[in-house]
Amino acid sequence: MKAIVFNSTGDFDKVLNLTEVPIPEPAENEVRIKVQASPINPADILFINGKYRLKPVLPQIAGLEGAGIIDKLGEKVNMKIGSLVAFRDKNIWAEYVVVPANKLVVLPPDFPVEKACQFSLNPITAYALLDEANVRTEDEWILLTAGNSSVSKLIIQFAKLNNIKTIAVARNSDNFSELDSLGATAIITDDFANIEHRVNEITKGKGVKCVLDAVGGELISKLIKTISPFGKLISYGLISNENVTYHNSSIIFRNITIKGFGIDNWLNETTKNNYKDTIDVLISILINPGFIMPVAAKYPLTEYKKAFEKYIHTRNGKILLIASFDK
Repeated sequence: MKAIVFNSTGDFDKVLNLTEVPIPEPAENEVRIKVQASPINPADILFINGKYRLKPVLPQIAGLEGAGIIDKLGEKVNMKIGSLVAFRDKNIWAEYVVVPANKLVVLPPDFPVEKACQFSLNPITAYALLDEANVRTEDEWILLTAGNSSVSKLIIQFAKLNNIKTIAVARNSDNFSELDSLGATAIITDDFANIEHRVNEITKGKGVKCVLDAVGGELISKLIKTISPFGKLISYGLISNENVTYHNSSIIFRNITIKGFGIDNWLNETTKNNYKDTIDVLISILINPGFIMPVAAKYPLTEYKKAFEKYIHTRNGKILLIASFDK
């Protein structure tokens, strides 16, 4: 089968190669999947560089998220061949992949493949972050940094469905119309000199109940002052290389909570019932054609170099690698 492989860690444009490798066979409690599509995520770039929390075992097939059709079952697996499944694991940028059965999410057969291949990471992250924010009343606000990111766009839509007000912080006004169409209550630019004033103006001096932050650095050093008493700062990304700085009085006198969020730790800590409920809710929401998970372009595995070139210059949708759309 065809697969995108790297024999050493480094920049993706230098270490990735399309090659032929044996089709894998599922062991006990494993499933073989005919891969249909996989997004290029920031985690993939870190993984190829050897800087992600998961470390490659060289030579390594790239790709950490995808969707496909169950093709073969290992022993002790009670699943149906032909089922559409979403998953996160290694070795996904290939025509076939073997995945532990407990890592699969079985989706309805009519679930769009373009959404299915994005199901296992960002939607679960966004839904869990919104729950962690714990905003419950109509006069409370959530602020999202990296407002144009895939996770923020999902949070905006989830929040709108729950009548939660959001402020999206975007790098420039070019993204305002898209964020407005998704349901953001207010949109501002990351103008450090003016951002505190704008947030206080929008919230009528009450501040925000929670900041969901993917950036860090100077932006959060400013925004921490806009969090209302007993509010939260939840950090889940690290776009900025700068440290966040604040005086202790900024959090002590307003009883502010600062916490980190990683999706795998959340998954490890949540109950089986809560996880099942989360998956069921997400399936019912995401299958709706009105729920937007934008795709900017799709490329076959053989054109992975073009896919990465597009990825570098695109911020308005996922770039997908397509192994097969045949069911």
